[in-house]
Amino acid sequence: MLGLLARFRDEISDGYVLGPVRVAVGALLGWHALVAAEELAKIGYFGDVFHLPIIPDALVPSPRLYAVVLAARLCLAMMVAIGIWARPALGASALLGLWCLLADRNQFHHNRYSLFCYAFLLAFTPCDRSWRVTMGDVLVPRRGPFWAVRLAQVQVSIIYLASGGSKLLDPDWRDGLVLGDRIARHAHLAVKAGVPAKLVDVLARPDIASATAKLAIMTELVICVALWLGPTRVVALWWGLWFHVTIQATSKVEAFSVLALALYGVFVTPDHRARTLRFDPSRFWGRLAGTIVPALDWFARFAVEPWEPDEKGGHSVVVIRRDGRRATGVPAFAMMTRCLPLLFPLWAPVALLASFTKRGDLTTGG
Repeated sequence: MLGLLARFRDEISDGYVLGPVRVAVGALLGWHALVAAEELAKIGYFGDVFHLPIIPDALVPSPRLYAVVLAARLCLAMMVAIGIWARPALGASALLGLWCLLADRNQFHHNRYSLFCYAFLLAFTPCDRSWRVTMGDVLVPRRGPFWAVRLAQVQVSIIYLASGGSKLLDPDWRDGLVLGDRIARHAHLAVKAGVPAKLVDVLARPDIASATAKLAIMTELVICVALWLGPTRVVALWWGLWFHVTIQATSKVEAFSVLALALYGVFVTPDHRARTLRFDPSRFWGRLAGTIVPALDWFARFAVEPWEPDEKGGHSVVVIRRDGRRATGVPAFAMMTRCLPLLFPLWAPVALLASFTKRGDLTTGG
């Protein structure tokens, strides 16, 4: 046990992959601060109406101080997003946000509390080593302690376990009553977001709602474990992505799903450019890959390099995996969808298609 704790404390890894996570958390911190500022401007100070302070009244901010706190949260969120004193700004943002929640229980939402907890944990990680507006004159080592990253991973799993476990113990949730009611109440929002009205009506049916509720419970309980297992992690991330997209489209959950997807980044293996993508600049598909992959490679998974035209082999793109194996054609595209966040929603069907192809390059004609 002591050895395990020592490894947990002393783990050092490349922090580049945490940069996009920090930017997303900074954007969410800013969004919540803007929402609170808008409420202050339109509705007024929360202390002038019914509110439920968790802390003593003497510690509840006055109207002027509350306005200053919101302005500070906005400034700190910008600092987090652009990478200026990002880690201190994360810690300060988390503490100010938690103070606001403690000052008024009515402002509490699980996703807001989770956001501030994640921000506090990220403050102890090397999340400021990438995605900064200025890298400075002195290069800062990307590697840093990862113990807080592991705690963030634990928190992600705890949220899934608590959510899925509580639903499992609730007979109304298991039977689909809660989910059906939620879909019915938020149907207009789902249709407004682009979900077909007929699909919403089908999902609200008691039998479909019951089956969907059981699938949701199973999804949360499986994801909380599968994220920790190497062979199942990518499947859990892909399934979780569509799970949260569905939730965001059919329910009113503020930015809960956006936060969950952003924190999936803490499960990305910190192996900076461990894969290589070689492309033929004389071919259309090669030029396209050579342009798109660097732009979408937010976690720096690929070292992208051009090569000499390969007329004999006919390959436009070749991906060299971490173990040295090479992939072309559909398998190469499957690797891109696995590693590039914006293409990741396509990963499972592309990977399934790649499993049926022989080794070759379907882009030869390009």
